[in-house]
Amino acid sequence: MTLLPFRKPELNDAELVRSCTAATYCSDLSFSNLYLLKEKYGTEILFHMEHLIRRFTGSGRLQGYTFPVGGKSETIDACLRAIEADAVERGAPLKYCLLTEKQANYLYEYYGKRAQFTSDNGDADYLYKRENLADLPGTLYHKKRNHISRFLRTCPTARFEALTQENAKDALWVAEQWLHAQEDNAGLEHEFRAINHAINQMEILQLCGGIVYVEQQPVSMAIASLINPRVADIHYEKCIPAMRDAYPYINRELARYLDVDFINREEDLNMEGLRQAKLSYHPDLILKKMKAEIYVN
Repeated sequence: MTLLPFRKPELNDAELVRSCTAATYCSDLSFSNLYLLKEKYGTEILFHMEHLIRRFTGSGRLQGYTFPVGGKSETIDACLRAIEADAVERGAPLKYCLLTEKQANYLYEYYGKRAQFTSDNGDADYLYKRENLADLPGTLYHKKRNHISRFLRTCPTARFEALTQENAKDALWVAEQWLHAQEDNAGLEHEFRAINHAINQMEILQLCGGIVYVEQQPVSMAIASLINPRVADIHYEKCIPAMRDAYPYINRELARYLDVDFINREEDLNMEGLRQAKLSYHPDLILKKMKAEIYVN
């Protein structure tokens, strides 16, 4: 048995990855995340029978394989057999992560009681209708509108500008100020490196986003990309420490700028503060993810 030829994702994989993920809403299948976070999670990829399969080799929260996506449904079983044989050849447990409910059900039908599933709420994606984030309608969003009004009273010259190659250095400066203000900034340097890399590869990764300026000073930035033409993924959203009230403002302005139906604001990583922040925008869908371990005979 020859091991499956998994390898690190490269920039020239973008078109093929996007062709496999055109129907997904999942942030973990955004090519930008796949590429920018490959070192953090030890991400490897494989195109097998026209399916995209990922394998996570790092020591973090993501371990094992992912369900095949993008190919024909009649070749999924053959992919699952190839994945199982690969795990056996490596002498590694057969684990899956980032499973949607539909994918988990498929594995249960395929493996039966040999498959043991666990759910981790920290992996769930928060999705919102773009119009709700852009308009903040009704009583549900009363507090958000008040936060923005307070920010604009304090900073009446605030303005949003689309992220471009010309102003990208200002977005990086905001990220630097954010990093320096964090207590555990050494542990977050991998995120800053990813932001830096994203800005340097902005055109190739097809990134978009925006920057908020007060007078001529950048105070907040956001970086996004399209998972597919209907769904945008917000990768990074940062403010300088003195301007935390700019968060709801850039959130609204970016939603007004994006031409999509849904916005994915990614997972909360089981961080309670982050979870409450995402829930405060009243998600229209929480896309839960599961893990599975398969007991191989």
